[in-house]
Amino acid sequence: MIHLFLSPHLDDAVLSCGATIHQLVRGGDSVIILTVTAGDPSESTVDTPKIQDLHERWQAGETPTAARRREDEEAARMLGAQIIHLPIGDCIYRTARKGDAVIPLYPSEESLFGEVHPNDSALEALLATEIPQADVLYVPLGVGHHVDHQITRDWGLELKNRTPALAMKLYEEYPYVNNKIAIDRALSFYAPQTLTVEERLLEDEDVMAKVHAIACYKSQISTFWKGLDAMEKATRQSMMTAENGALVERYWLMSS
Repeated sequence: MIHLFLSPHLDDAVLSCGATIHQLVRGGDSVIILTVTAGDPSESTVDTPKIQDLHERWQAGETPTAARRREDEEAARMLGAQIIHLPIGDCIYRTARKGDAVIPLYPSEESLFGEVHPNDSALEALLATEIPQADVLYVPLGVGHHVDHQITRDWGLELKNRTPALAMKLYEEYPYVNNKIAIDRALSFYAPQTLTVEERLLEDEDVMAKVHAIACYKSQISTFWKGLDAMEKATRQSMMTAENGALVERYWLMSS
């Protein structure tokens, strides 16, 4: 079988589904990670304090997107997955014209987790993008309400509408998934339809493969954790069920 994971950013699929990806590959299936916002900043990108803050935090040189693509490729290789990078820029780089001025669409932290800007053309570009043939499509649930996650979610839902026979699973985005309120907010988007949860039981070797793959994202570690040991501990805790300590990654299924 072919499994296609839609990843909003250059890390989301591995952060959220890395152990599942390793287990699928280990079982003989093919996995493709399609990263949506993997493009370089455009000539119209407006430098903002948010961009400056993130570039400083990432410590990935003068061309951080290229460095982040290399991290994504390394992580995918470690898990045995194929990788596809689309040319759309991260939301922090996207702009729109207002009169004679070019304005950043998402200049602040609040705007990153608000509503999608009406002048954002990213979803329009995605709707015109062909995807590889797949049997199962994995789509972000929308936990955390990041605009790039919302756009990728909406694209995934439209792909499912266009191809009803395509199986679809919604994945919880880590580390946003640590916030139950964020999960509930994400699920409310699908109301009145009720989603059912599926827990994928994982072996320790799958979990360790995920941990090692996450470690490939050197530019992102400091954003979420104090170091690699803290990352491994937090990642394991996020995957542990309360009942018996089993390690799982959770997916949500829509009724057909």
